[in-house]
Amino acid sequence: MQTVTYKVVARRVDLLFALLRYALGASREFPVFGAGDVSAEDWEWLYRQCGRQSVLGVVFSAINSLSSGKPESLGMPHQLYLKWFYQAEGIRSLNERHYACSGELTQMFAAEGCQTLILKGQANSLLYPDKFIRQTGDIDIWVGGGRDHVLSVLQKLNLLERARISNHDVLFSKKVFGEEVEVHFGFGVDRCSPFANSRLQRFLNAELPASHLVPAGDTKDAPSFYVPSNKFALVMQLSHIYKHLLGLGVGLRQVMDYCVLLRASSDGERADVAARLESLGLNRIAGALMWVLSEYLGLESQYLLCPPDARRGRILLREIMRDGNFGKFADRRRGSVWRWWLKNRLRLVTFLPFDFPEVSWFLLRYWASFVFLTPQRILAFRLYKKRHK
Repeated sequence: MQTVTYKVVARRVDLLFALLRYALGASREFPVFGAGDVSAEDWEWLYRQCGRQSVLGVVFSAINSLSSGKPESLGMPHQLYLKWFYQAEGIRSLNERHYACSGELTQMFAAEGCQTLILKGQANSLLYPDKFIRQTGDIDIWVGGGRDHVLSVLQKLNLLERARISNHDVLFSKKVFGEEVEVHFGFGVDRCSPFANSRLQRFLNAELPASHLVPAGDTKDAPSFYVPSNKFALVMQLSHIYKHLLGLGVGLRQVMDYCVLLRASSDGERADVAARLESLGLNRIAGALMWVLSEYLGLESQYLLCPPDARRGRILLREIMRDGNFGKFADRRRGSVWRWWLKNRLRLVTFLPFDFPEVSWFLLRYWASFVFLTPQRILAFRLYKKRHK
């Protein structure tokens, strides 16, 4: 097996971020490429890493622009280019379907008198230089009225029988709407500190009237859906990144989303959010994220919410690059359930220097939930054993 040195890995990481900066319009210069600069092995590594981070479409848009459709000019194997091309076309097609589905869901709930918002995914995709290159997941739609009201509407539409209901949302498989859809009762984010969380929910609710309808195409028949205000999105997505950093993990796709969102926001919007970071318990994650965005994605200083925090930023970058999108490639996921559980607990302890108050609240809430749910889990296990004797 060929040994890959630290120097080689660092150069490949530089290549990845150089392509991301180019794709996002942060830089129109690309000094990396030259005769023999990037080997076939480098391209294979880059392809795998983009898959881990769910940024295949964005990086391919940069490659296609730089090569003018001639991958050999970049030293890229032709077969890899073709494989990447077909995946990028699949991402483009999926975005088109998600835009259409988002419009249909908006109309369906509007007919029932419900207020809606498309969160993250397709709302973010519209902000990219090409609105079809972001690698999308499922469709997240917030429906107003609270849990009981939303469930009653779904029951009226004969949809609950084909859904999976949790405390936070209703999940539909592709069989129902043609795409995976999550219908949210709340905004899908919270702070572990009950005090910061109360302020967070008040802020998000106060921003609801600023939501607006956007078309997903250039024709009058293009699907339209509601998206939140930039201030809502800046706070909600920062909280979402933090939630996943402490939970399953966070990847480059979420970081890119925040980069394009900051550039799309006005000076006043960013200043208003910046003034609230500490009260919302988001100042430490904001400093870490601003460092990653400025150092690696070329975000200009006028767009930053706060001064970059290099110490916490390096921790955030380490987690991103090591574990991939939503932590799906984390080493702690391998092995037995008990090994996974123990590694998750130990990982959280290592985050205490990152943000002692928030992580302490996170641990307290986890263990309180663990103790509270243990009797129910024991009962469920006994019933399972009884049924399978």
